[in-house]
Amino acid sequence: MRNSNNSLRLLAVCNYPSDTRPAHQVFVRAILQELVSLGVDVTVLAPEPVWNLAKASTGFRLPPRFEIRDGIPIYRPRFLTYSTVPLPFGGSTRAWSDSARARTVLREVNKLTGPFDMCFGHFLYPHGLAAAQVGTALGVPTVVSMGESSFERYENTYDVHEISQLLGRFSGVIANSPQIKEHCVNRYNLSEDRVRVFPNGVNEQHFYPRERKSARQHCQLPLDRPIIIFVGQLIERKGPLRVLEAVSSQPEIGAVFLGQGSQVPTGPQVLHQGPVPHEDVPVWLSAADIFVLPTLDEGCSNAILEALFCGLPIVSSDLPFNRDVLDDQVAILVNPSHVKEIGQAISLLVNRPEHRAAMSTAALQHSRSFRLGDRAERIYAFLKTLC
Repeated sequence: MRNSNNSLRLLAVCNYPSDTRPAHQVFVRAILQELVSLGVDVTVLAPEPVWNLAKASTGFRLPPRFEIRDGIPIYRPRFLTYSTVPLPFGGSTRAWSDSARARTVLREVNKLTGPFDMCFGHFLYPHGLAAAQVGTALGVPTVVSMGESSFERYENTYDVHEISQLLGRFSGVIANSPQIKEHCVNRYNLSEDRVRVFPNGVNEQHFYPRERKSARQHCQLPLDRPIIIFVGQLIERKGPLRVLEAVSSQPEIGAVFLGQGSQVPTGPQVLHQGPVPHEDVPVWLSAADIFVLPTLDEGCSNAILEALFCGLPIVSSDLPFNRDVLDDQVAILVNPSHVKEIGQAISLLVNRPEHRAAMSTAALQHSRSFRLGDRAERIYAFLKTLC
C-alpha cells in the first residue's frame, strides 16, 4: 500500500514488467520497489509501442493502459515507432521513434495527479530523453539512471553534441559503473560532480543458494553431471555460442542457457535453453556448478551479481567493467573472444572441486557488497540532495 506521507513524489519514465512481458526490465522494477519501501511515492509512465500488438512474444496483445502493479500506479500510453532505418542525410528513424515516445509521455503527464517532486528516467535514450522533457515541462529536477553497455548505438542516431546537451539537462546522473561515469565526463563533457556511481544490487531475499540436488530435480537436470550456466541475451555480445564451443571438447559437461535471442545453442551438451521467469532464476543458478558469461561489453552485470548471491564461481571477461566488481577469489577472468581460454577456465574449476568450493564461499561473502537495499538507500539519499 502506498504511503500518503511520503517525502518524495517520483515520476518514473521507464519500461516496466507487464502480463504480456513479465521479464521485461525486472531490474528497473526491483529498484523502484526498493524506493517505495523507503517511503518514496512512485508513479510510472511506461509508454507502449503499438506494434507490440503484432508480436508473438506478447501474445498479440497489449497490457492495460492503467494498472496498479506491485503497489505502483503504471500508466501505459500507446505510441507509434518507426524502427531503426539509416537515413540518407545522416542519423536514423530511431530519432523519430524517440520523439514520438517523448510527445506521448508529455501528453499523458497532463492527465496525472500531481504535483511531482522529481522526474526519473532509466537509460539515456529513449526514456531519459522523455524524462528530461517532462521534467522541464513540470519545472522539477530530473535524474537519469544509466547502465548502458555501449554508447555506439546512440551515436548512430545522435551526434556527440546532441548527447552532451541531453546529459546537461539532468540535475543528476546515476551510473552503475565507473566506466559509464568516465565516458559521460570525458566524451560528453558532463560535469563530474553531477554523476554518482552506484553499482547494481541484488535482492538477497530472493537470490540465495538452494540445495543443489533439489534444485536439479526441480529443473529436471542430471544429478551427477558437471553443469555450467549462462544467463543473458542469446546474442554475439554476450557470447552463448562461444561458451558452447568452449566446452565442446569436454562432453561430460552439460550447459544451461537462460535467455533469448538470435544465437540459440543446440546439441547434446545443451540441457536447457530459453527464458525462464525471473523468480525461477535463483533455482537454476543453484542447480549449476559454474557461471559463465564471456560478454564483450557491460555496464554492471546483474546476471553476474545474481550468480554471486547464489554462491557460484564466475568465469567472465577480463575487461574493466568486471574488474570493478570481481576479483580472483570469486572469478577467473578471461579473454571473452578466446574460446580456448574460456574452456581452460571452465575445465580448471570442473576438475578442482575444492577450489570451486572455496570460490563459492568467497562469492557469498563478496556478494554482501551488492545488496539491493543498500543501493536503494544510497540512491534515495542522492535524490533528496537534488530537491
